Amino acid sequence: MLTKIREKTQGIIATFILVLIGVPFALWGVNSYFDTGGKINVARVGDMKISQDEYRRTLDRLRARVEPKAMNDPRFKQSVLDSLISQTLLAHDAENQGYRISDAQLAQILRDQPSFQRDGKFDPALYEALLRREGLSPREFETRVRDDILVTQVQAGISESFVVTQGEIAALARLLAQERELAQAMISAEALMPKATVSGADIEQYYSAHPEMFQFPEQVRVDYLRLSAGDLNQGFQPTEEELKKAYAEEAARYVIPEKRRASHILISLPAQPGEDQSKAALAKIQDIARQARAGGDFGGLAKKYSADSVTAAQGGDLGEVRRGVLPKEVEDAVFALKSGEVSQPVRSPFGYHLVKLTAHTPEKRKAFAEVRKDLVEVLRRRQAEERFFDVAEKFRNLVYEQPDSLAPAAKALGLEIRKSEWFSPAGGTGIAANPKVVQAAFEPDVLSQARNSDAIEISADTLVAVRVAERRPAGRKPLAEVRPGIERTLKQQRALEQAHSLGEAALQELRAGASLEAVARKHGFKYVPSRTLTRRQTGGIDPRIVESAFRAPRPEGGKPVHELVDLGEQGYALLALQGVRDASGKADNATQQQIRALLGTRRGADYYANYREGLRQKAEIKIYSDQL
Repeated sequence: MLTKIREKTQGIIATFILVLIGVPFALWGVNSYFDTGGKINVARVGDMKISQDEYRRTLDRLRARVEPKAMNDPRFKQSVLDSLISQTLLAHDAENQGYRISDAQLAQILRDQPSFQRDGKFDPALYEALLRREGLSPREFETRVRDDILVTQVQAGISESFVVTQGEIAALARLLAQERELAQAMISAEALMPKATVSGADIEQYYSAHPEMFQFPEQVRVDYLRLSAGDLNQGFQPTEEELKKAYAEEAARYVIPEKRRASHILISLPAQPGEDQSKAALAKIQDIARQARAGGDFGGLAKKYSADSVTAAQGGDLGEVRRGVLPKEVEDAVFALKSGEVSQPVRSPFGYHLVKLTAHTPEKRKAFAEVRKDLVEVLRRRQAEERFFDVAEKFRNLVYEQPDSLAPAAKALGLEIRKSEWFSPAGGTGIAANPKVVQAAFEPDVLSQARNSDAIEISADTLVAVRVAERRPAGRKPLAEVRPGIERTLKQQRALEQAHSLGEAALQELRAGASLEAVARKHGFKYVPSRTLTRRQTGGIDPRIVESAFRAPRPEGGKPVHELVDLGEQGYALLALQGVRDASGKADNATQQQIRALLGTRRGADYYANYREGLRQKAEIKIYSDQL
């Protein structure tokens, strides 16, 4: 959710935003909304502060995508804080430069987010629940949205401001189009593995020398309770009276908007036309209007006269017209006409238009019978949400007040105590696939003191509480279990060593004058005959081979240039660069545009990185490491 949009408002402005998006301010309470006192900070950037809460929430959002070991690495924690510092500096500088996002724009952005919508409309309750799940107040969330939009505006301005010369484009185009003729011989480590020998002593020595490779982490199995709003509406059947009342309340939801289809003819004018130009254009559109009203085919007239080449080919057809798409003058004409009518000449910034309404379907409300099933689901969901609010509070209280067992909460609320599979701090399957559940299970109070976890909000309408049922301590896997893996690792190492030795020896033969094909045949390497490639058309050749081929010097005196290329676990490749042909002629327009965009993007990214680093160097930054 937080990577799609970003936030920033305070005080009266924050209140105004909440009114705009239709969220009742009382949902969060005045005190919790404005109270910022007593917060622990992890950094100060000039006069701005980064709170420990914000820092920890950022870590939580990364938890699902980062290895558990990394989460506790001081370098990783510092990198997260560095990102927050940069974001704070960038947003502040954007405001100083005059970048703005209006309250109305921010409100519309929030309204338009599918995450905050139910049945296509902004839902205040869902908005509140999602923010609460993220541990955010509306002010914090809206502040972050606003900041990120401002930063994006600055970044776009920088990235799009660079000029790339035609000479630079031509030079890179020549490099990209340069052709190189290349033959290869593949030295496969996999093919050499059957001949590699590994003794029992070798395996035992490797096992003893690398104990960290064979450790398994602590694991747990948990008992857990799950409370979901979806489970609370089972068996609920609204009455006919309730359904009809909901039908009246949800009237707007079941309205099918009117549809208008129109065609137009445009006589274009320049941005600042002279009086004679305007008179001539008006006279021409009036003449076309007379022809249309005299029975002329509007589509044929559009094809003949309209300056809008896109729609003219379709007889002037604009398709279905919605408010806010066309110029206002044209739009007003479309919505004032009756089906089949032709408008008077309409002036817009583009010139003079003649508009015809070709089809009109009036607004219609779906009948009660059509939407009855949907209404049942609406009321079930509404009833479940209302019940969930009350039951969720009881759930939270019970698992907290009875910390030694989940049974009291299960009995009081009619819930089933379920069991998970074994999982580690890296997560697992089922309920353990949720990072919040995993984090809760390994909290010291839950893991070591055998207490219930707090209620965990895993979605807007689902709570979970866990309790550790069994523990497996961390340990080292027995040698018998890991022996096959060690044996394969050692064989692979020895096969790679042999492949490298063979490759080096073969390279000396090639540089002494032997042909690649002859050397490959002698040693049993897989020979790949000569082929031509460019930097953009590599024919599926391994990128490491392509890179080496284009780094190699040009052949001289008709003698190939030979290289040995490391292919990692696959082995090695011998290559023979047999020729280089420079591009002739000029790159086509499409290629030039791609190169221009590539160079501009790279320069923009470099400049933006320097700009960001410059802000850091000028800023007074204080980090409270003991709070990380």
